[in-house]
Amino acid sequence: MKQVGIFVRFICSGILMLGTQGLEQPNLSATSPPPQPPTTGTPKGNSTPGTTRPEATCKQTNKPLTSLNANNGNDFTNSPYPSFWFYVPYKQDDVKHADFLLLDGQEHKTIYHTAIKLATKPGLIKITLPSGSKNLLQPNQNYRWYLMLNCQGSNSDEPDAVVDGWIQRKVINSNLLHHQVDKLYKYSFYTKNYLWYDAVNNLAQLHFNYPDDAEIQVAWINLLKQLDKEWVAQEQFVDAVSVSIHE
Repeated sequence: MKQVGIFVRFICSGILMLGTQGLEQPNLSATSPPPQPPTTGTPKGNSTPGTTRPEATCKQTNKPLTSLNANNGNDFTNSPYPSFWFYVPYKQDDVKHADFLLLDGQEHKTIYHTAIKLATKPGLIKITLPSGSKNLLQPNQNYRWYLMLNCQGSNSDEPDAVVDGWIQRKVINSNLLHHQVDKLYKYSFYTKNYLWYDAVNNLAQLHFNYPDDAEIQVAWINLLKQLDKEWVAQEQFVDAVSVSIHE
């Protein structure tokens, strides 16, 4: 598919301008080797877009495109098929196409690539890796992901807005989780083990499933404070749809 080549070429050529202040900037130059992940932990990414191209056509919004990950070197998951949460400030009619891309740690191999059909209003979306051997995250390996948007009116093949990050699967014995009745036990387990992707996914689902549970709602706000994204607390979950891409 033409767009697949365009996006992969975009990543490898270093066009992406990662200018978010205070974050380590991975080197994406075409003449330099890909960034080397550390032996432990995960590198930092850009949970909101950096400097955008002058000709980018995305409409101005009060809140930025944002990924709900820790971005603190401890972005782990216990799941071979984890979920990723994003706040998207655009509705379906604002965006020409949106793509989620997961690569190996050296950015040589595409693990998963899907187009995203956004909802009819802004809000929080969830992208989950579908089960299957091709998409399985191997333990103790870093993976790089991108969420890329091209807005309506754009004449460029380069994404107009991009967020990116890293994820690593840690194998932790979680058998006790299946026998707990305390709704917040899993969340507590995940945070204590730095499984931030799982913590976000678990608590986000509790937040939307139990809107009248005060303890869960306080935990949701406190989690977002830890992630420096407290402003997301009142945003609604919207039903974005992954569209299969045959590579």
